[in-house]
Amino acid sequence: MSASGRFAFEPLLNLVTGRPVGLEVLRRQTRDRTEHVAQTSVWGPRQLAEFDSGIAGAAVLHGADHDASVPLHVDVLADTVVGARGRVAQFRTTLERRNPDRPAPPLVLEINPALAAAPPEVLLERLAELRADGFGVALDQVGRGFGLEFVSALRPDLVKIDAELVARLPTDRTAAAVVTAISEVCRVVGVRTAAVGVSTPDELAAVRHHGIPWAQGPLLAGTRRRASTAGVGLPLELMENAAARLRPSPVPRSAKIPGRPGVAELVQAAVSLPANATAEQARQALADHPQAGSVVLLDAARRPVGFLDRNRFMLAISGPFGRALWAQRPASGLTEPPRTLPADVDIPVALRHCLSGDRTRHYDDLVLLDDAGACAGIVRVTDLLRGAGGDSSAA
Repeated sequence: MSASGRFAFEPLLNLVTGRPVGLEVLRRQTRDRTEHVAQTSVWGPRQLAEFDSGIAGAAVLHGADHDASVPLHVDVLADTVVGARGRVAQFRTTLERRNPDRPAPPLVLEINPALAAAPPEVLLERLAELRADGFGVALDQVGRGFGLEFVSALRPDLVKIDAELVARLPTDRTAAAVVTAISEVCRVVGVRTAAVGVSTPDELAAVRHHGIPWAQGPLLAGTRRRASTAGVGLPLELMENAAARLRPSPVPRSAKIPGRPGVAELVQAAVSLPANATAEQARQALADHPQAGSVVLLDAARRPVGFLDRNRFMLAISGPFGRALWAQRPASGLTEPPRTLPADVDIPVALRHCLSGDRTRHYDDLVLLDDAGACAGIVRVTDLLRGAGGDSSAA
């Protein structure tokens, strides 16, 4: 069977901005699902881990033409992280070698509960090693396969609330209590949550009521055959009053004013290129991402070293002989200094930053920085204004 029939991509959406924040690779064929293989074979933990890592590796390569504007989420079992960490660690290198001329998408490992054996202490150690290698980490089925203590010990980048809980959320008080407990622990330790399998307006309303900022499911966006976010967005009718209903960010930050939502809830992945990219590569990146308003040039440590606003850049290269003049020249010759902010500030601070300095750049995307000064994504000024309006209406 061809790879095109084995995998599909499901968008993960930010419920405030309505924009995609990730693409999860789904295994469409039963024979590729490790849970099925475990039930129908006599394989031991080592064989299952090798099988699971092999299918996950194939899923990563299937997303090799990914547009890199949002992270690629790949499912692996906890057993696989413990028993085949070396093979999992190769995913990034394999992806980078597959398309050396294109930036590789950020990879997020979605860790599913163990089928056989994954001692928590060993799992924590292996996940710490993978994070050091540059992987993001999400936990699936928290409350069912992972305890809340494990969430507080690991502090993953994302906790996903499974579809079975989401389906019961509007009418089942027990499910609501479980989701409340998960959300509270995540809020305290600074972990974002996402809902899986949202399929009805009632489920979406319940998800928003619990302050869950990200979600995926058939109501929000269908699965796709290609790893592209082109045309993906929350339907307009599902955006109504979203910002007002969504409670403040579950991510406590030192630079945030308590009770106010932070820019971290509005962040989206930057369209980025290496610092030595040519102007033609920047033009192609903008053509590949029609929804993007900018390109950020990054050094080897992913620190932003240049900013290209779509309108000003396209104007510069579209004049007489502009494209011929600039095509093979470094795009850095047309860049401006990125307008940067720490990823942990609140929305009013970010808005004040937008209004300071050069008036011609008041509507430039803001580039957010993590603790190491690396690019953590961008925030659009229109989203800041929408977030500020939702904050005041909620107050």
